[in-house]
Amino acid sequence: MIMFKVKVKPIEVIPPILIVSVLAIMPFILSEYYLSVLRMILLWLALSISWHFFSGMTRYVSLGSAAFFGLGLYITAKYLEQSARGNFMPLPLPIILLLASLVNFGLALIIGLATLRIRGIYFAILTFGIAVVASMGVQWWEIKITGTRGTYLPIFDSKTVYYSVLLAALVAFLVTTILRRSKFGLALRMIGECEDAAAHVGVDTSRYKILGFAVSAMLIGLMGGSFSIRFPYVEPTSAFSSDYSFLPAVITLLGGAGSVYGPILGAIMLSLLQEYLRVAFAHYFLIILGVLLVLIVLFMPDGILGLIKSRKMIFAKKSGKTSPNLLNI
Repeated sequence: MIMFKVKVKPIEVIPPILIVSVLAIMPFILSEYYLSVLRMILLWLALSISWHFFSGMTRYVSLGSAAFFGLGLYITAKYLEQSARGNFMPLPLPIILLLASLVNFGLALIIGLATLRIRGIYFAILTFGIAVVASMGVQWWEIKITGTRGTYLPIFDSKTVYYSVLLAALVAFLVTTILRRSKFGLALRMIGECEDAAAHVGVDTSRYKILGFAVSAMLIGLMGGSFSIRFPYVEPTSAFSSDYSFLPAVITLLGGAGSVYGPILGAIMLSLLQEYLRVAFAHYFLIILGVLLVLIVLFMPDGILGLIKSRKMIFAKKSGKTSPNLLNI
């Protein structure tokens, strides 16, 4: 039986509430440009913490995030398109997003049953292949079955798009935080440390891995659906872009995979760096960004938080003091 009992101190709730309150008023303060930058930070933040919840804790590196992001995006886009044409019953956007995320959850359960028996690089390659197949499958369906190419959506204003992305990011943060602090999260961490030892002490590793994979996919699909209303037109190549498979892993490595704060810090850093390079070096920003990321991985293998932690330990040794590890949460 899977347990979700969680202990939360009242004081721990105050900072997130303050942060969400500040984020909620940003559309009334920021210009359209800076609001779009903040929206991208929230997008990558949600995708990274969702990816980290499964892959970061179990060390099963999934490169299939693009499949779930794209499906969430496409399901939402198709429903909005067909409901606008009168073919589907109009539903509130949150209900459509919930349906899209549940489809991803169910699909991930099936994929997890078939793939989570293998480990290491083979699992990473297989999940990336699933993302490619998903993209090609949607393209084939449109060309051969529906005779269409892409999907046209109703126009949404920038505030609606922002709040949709903010809501998805908030859900991802709350769900992963609650589950991480429960026995469910403990089981995933035990699997990451030593799966055989976890099984030896009675942890149902197969069940926890499959459910963890499905929860991660559900949250990624939720963000995909929330982000779909950003565009008036979507098509498979952009919806299933490999960026959504690789960047969550890169962001987690950049910030530090040992803590939930790593993906958050990594998402902020990478989004701002990417935006700066895009403006300052429009023709070379991808090359520069790639070189910088390689250097970070080579010289900071534990990410930014790992570097901060090591500096604190060195300082503590020199001063003869020890400090509690606040980052490894």
